[in-house]
Amino acid sequence: MNKFFYFLIFIVVLLSCNNSKKSIITTKNGFELYFHILSEEKIIDRTSKIVNLKILALDSSGNCVFSSSNNDLGGISSFYYDSSISQSPMNEILLNLYEGDSVSFQMSSKVFFESFFGVNTKLFTPLFYSSLQVHLKLLVYNNRQEQIEYIRNLQNLAIENEIHLLKKERAFWDSNFLNISKINDIYAVKLDSDDSFSIINDSLDSSIGLYYSLCDIMGREIYQTPNFEPEYYEANTDGQLLDGFKILINTFNRGDSIFAIIPSKFMFKERGSYVNKIPPYCPLKVNLRIH
Repeated sequence: MNKFFYFLIFIVVLLSCNNSKKSIITTKNGFELYFHILSEEKIIDRTSKIVNLKILALDSSGNCVFSSSNNDLGGISSFYYDSSISQSPMNEILLNLYEGDSVSFQMSSKVFFESFFGVNTKLFTPLFYSSLQVHLKLLVYNNRQEQIEYIRNLQNLAIENEIHLLKKERAFWDSNFLNISKINDIYAVKLDSDDSFSIINDSLDSSIGLYYSLCDIMGREIYQTPNFEPEYYEANTDGQLLDGFKILINTFNRGDSIFAIIPSKFMFKERGSYVNKIPPYCPLKVNLRIH
């Protein structure tokens, strides 16, 4: 019995030694870190490294304020550690993390965005001092050469994922929709047609009015033309419209309402749109009315 008791004590002590961090710790600058995944990997020198993170920040109502899945290649945010991060309150948090650790903590919106993106936080949120619940997973620190290969792999995975999503969605359309227009890898159906136009703007041959909404292939709402009014563009001016919109405008007529799936190569391509929370290689669903 005594041997068994001491054996149990030995196991507990051994596990305690191997687990070098508690599930909750407080940083020197006062942030409480709740550990969800613990890793034993160690990083000694972060200098001149690029840190790769998965990030989700929610407001007090549970609404997503920032998500690397909605903004970045492969759902991973990459930052030079020696930039604003190393001089920010986020630095003290990262010093307590190993590669593979997953944590959550409270942080003001202002501190969160300034730590990662510098002082120009207006691009992301007007609620500078609101409290955010931040979920963060530290994936890997890379030097410049390692990061090039890392990004290349993320690009290949993103391209393969887009191909898979488009194939699945097109198969659904082929089975459920009639009269599909298939133009340069774009699937589109005309939902309605109306010949009535605004006397002021829609009678101008040189302009085109678009009222539209965008969502990703999984249905996440991204953008809708504000104020329930169309946006007007010069029809013959280069650089005003994305290629996907140009193709639809040249295929359909004024007054037509269209629903379409557009591959990323005709929309935001490998860049994505940070402000609109569209990651690279993101195919989009478009509800469009041409005025």
